[in-house]
Amino acid sequence: MRTVLEVRQLVKGFKPGLLKPRVAALRGVSFAVEQGECFGLLGQNGAGKTTTIKIATGLLAADSGAAFLLGKESGDAAARRALGYLPENPYFHEHLTPREGLMTYGRLCGLDRATIAERTPALLERVGLSDAANRRLRGFSKGMRQRFGLAAALLHEPELLILDEPLTGLDPSGRRLVKELILEQRRLGRTVVLCSHVLADVQELCDRVVVLHRGELVRQGTIHELLESAPRSFELCAEGVPEELCTRLAAAATLFRASGGTVTACLPGSDLGPAFAAQVHAAGGRLLSLAPERESLEAWFVRFLDERAHPAAPDAGSPRSASAPVEPLSSQPQPEEVST
Repeated sequence: MRTVLEVRQLVKGFKPGLLKPRVAALRGVSFAVEQGECFGLLGQNGAGKTTTIKIATGLLAADSGAAFLLGKESGDAAARRALGYLPENPYFHEHLTPREGLMTYGRLCGLDRATIAERTPALLERVGLSDAANRRLRGFSKGMRQRFGLAAALLHEPELLILDEPLTGLDPSGRRLVKELILEQRRLGRTVVLCSHVLADVQELCDRVVVLHRGELVRQGTIHELLESAPRSFELCAEGVPEELCTRLAAAATLFRASGGTVTACLPGSDLGPAFAAQVHAAGGRLLSLAPERESLEAWFVRFLDERAHPAAPDAGSPRSASAPVEPLSSQPQPEEVST
């Protein structure tokens, strides 16, 4: 598998004011993104996500470490021609129309005028801006600006697309459109790096994710590896359930409803659901559904950060659970913040 983006031991600090101490934004961050995958970059505000992206795109220099695009350093102009980038708060030339804007940005990417003119109508149609093709960008809403920015990032058909909060400010139809475009890029064999606070979308779209916390990479893996594989609960739906069994179901469930001969029960844990399903069948009832409910990426993320902020003291002499995920550790010492 070809590595499209790689960052190695990135360290970056900022000095917020003349007399203020230096703040460490990145502390030895390393990861690699392979061709054809959708890769998620997660973290709270201030975790270092945008700093990582800016170094990876060559817009910012690292204090130490390096970033590589298609095997070349991120500052290399030839490597960046294969990159499409939509920042969180894009700036456009307000006096231009979408047609004019795409012509300008396409020329900056090295495309000839004929190619840009050929691709522009279909691309504006794809992002839902055909009717606004001749309007000035200064009159666009935030959602329309996001769509135009995505069109500009896709114009030169990049091998790697980096999107920083691309779903911000979009209505439901716009969100669906952006997600469809991301999936289209994957089907074409291109690579997408997605930075988003909407973790339901990350869970839906991404193959792998890394989690940054206070400038450090604290977890990485596939969605399946990060989330608990065992169901946290089951939702059981059945009809024709005897009254005595209904009483036991209601006592065990965290949520119980009975209406028109149909009962619905939310049963905690991974054992109660299958056990009660077998009892419904044995009692002559009809099991309509037994749906496992697993932890969402958003719930996992909040729980994970809360556990890092408030670590529970292990029992004396008790070994670490074999099923507990192991966090990757940097092989180099973390840099200290420098005060001046």
